[in-house]
Amino acid sequence: MTVTAHRAPATESPITGAAPLLRLALRRDRIRLTVWIALLTLLMAYTPGALRMAYPGEEQRQARVSLMQTPAGTIMGGPMFGYNETAPGAMLANELMLTMIVAASILAILTVIRHTRRDEESGAAELVLSSVVGRHARTAAALMLVAAVNLVLTVTMTVTVAAAGFDLADSAAMILGITWVAMLFGAVAAVTAQLWRQARTATGAAMGALASAALVRGVGDVIDPAGSALSWCSPIAWAQQMRAFVDLRWWPLALLIGVTAALIVTAAVLEGRRQYDAGIIRTTGERPGAHPIPNVFVLHLTLARGQLIGWGIGLFLAGLAFGSMTNSLLDAARDNELLARMLTVSGTDGVYTTMTQFLAATVGGYVVSAVLRTYADEESGLSEPVLAAAVSRWQWLLTSVAAALTGASALLLCAGLGNGLGAGLTVGEPGTVARLTLAGLANIAAMAVMAAIAALAVALRRPWIGWLAVTFVVASLYLGPLLRLPQWLLDASPVGQTTAPTDFPLTTMAAMVLIAAGLCLVAGQIYRNRDAV
Repeated sequence: MTVTAHRAPATESPITGAAPLLRLALRRDRIRLTVWIALLTLLMAYTPGALRMAYPGEEQRQARVSLMQTPAGTIMGGPMFGYNETAPGAMLANELMLTMIVAASILAILTVIRHTRRDEESGAAELVLSSVVGRHARTAAALMLVAAVNLVLTVTMTVTVAAAGFDLADSAAMILGITWVAMLFGAVAAVTAQLWRQARTATGAAMGALASAALVRGVGDVIDPAGSALSWCSPIAWAQQMRAFVDLRWWPLALLIGVTAALIVTAAVLEGRRQYDAGIIRTTGERPGAHPIPNVFVLHLTLARGQLIGWGIGLFLAGLAFGSMTNSLLDAARDNELLARMLTVSGTDGVYTTMTQFLAATVGGYVVSAVLRTYADEESGLSEPVLAAAVSRWQWLLTSVAAALTGASALLLCAGLGNGLGAGLTVGEPGTVARLTLAGLANIAAMAVMAAIAALAVALRRPWIGWLAVTFVVASLYLGPLLRLPQWLLDASPVGQTTAPTDFPLTTMAAMVLIAAGLCLVAGQIYRNRDAV
């Protein structure tokens, strides 16, 4: 009797099954991606009108050019090409391109890692691979999803800008530059997903590449406002060097397309060389000589140390840039009503308070992300080994809040120190260093409120609540003066309640600490009694 072995049909190609996986990814991310696309498109729609209101005349526009030509303004904006600088389109590109590039690139990185390395880490990819799926299908589906999102953004944002009265070709060039850089960093994430086994490490590496590209572009443009040789080492510069609304040229787009294609090929080659749930860069495994982690609080800090170092360096440099703009902001505020309204009080103290609040709002983003990691670890199953030991759910959540606030203290110190050094060197007052460092640390009460809101979001399984709080804080700082929002709404922002170094409202700070403690107690009780994800 002859026995015939039954074999599964051979996979037709390495990307077999990519289309069904793309549909699955769209279904999983339909709400998340819709919100991102809507927010980015609305920001693009809002900015032209805001610029016209902020700089209605040639005098105000010239003051803006002078501000943006400072080293700090160049780093945070973009290159100035020496002509047509006060045209509305040129101001739009200079004001918005870097922000939109970073936002769209973060979306691309998170999307690719979510559907590749994170699915492997959680075990979800193992179920997918049990069917007829090609070797590269998951990565291909993730990149196709990012491409689809960028295509939608290209259409919606180009139509939005053109509808505001700008030239269609220049509008399309600016938006294509933004979306192709995002596509490039999506491909970078596809590469890092093959290099490292942990999703967190792969995400951090891709984000680090994005931050490095932004820094290299900024420093290069400081060397030469029209773009130096160093600038061209950054893909962000390639998009800005298309010179939309100034002197349009398309050839830098070819650089973005070519490097993106090369990165995708690299990701495919690396994926073909590694085992499932492994990385090209092998982990060292157990280290017998490593110091033991004594408690859960230290564990949270240990897991966040790489992120803290990156955030700390970035915030110190941002503070240094903000501080160096002190005199330029004071000069610009004299002739610009909008900028004057953004300052909590007139004079130097108003500039210091506003800069401190903006830096604190950024730290708030770290705090929320650090606490929400508890929810991500619960979803992926990484928290199960910890909770299986003698660690209560109450302890696990509240120690994450404590660790986030400890990290926030370090970040506020870095931001305040950088702000103080920049301002002190600019205005020639050494005492400003200590004053602004202390002002930064005064925002720890506001960070406690942000951490408590994030803890409540974890307990309710609604992480969007935490990000909604961050969005509100940032929007109240940016849009409050422009839209003349009511004061009671602005007062709802914990960062807006902290007005150091103009004054240190100790009563308000104490009230925020009590509110944070109450929210943490509620969150801990809910988290303790609910089922696991």
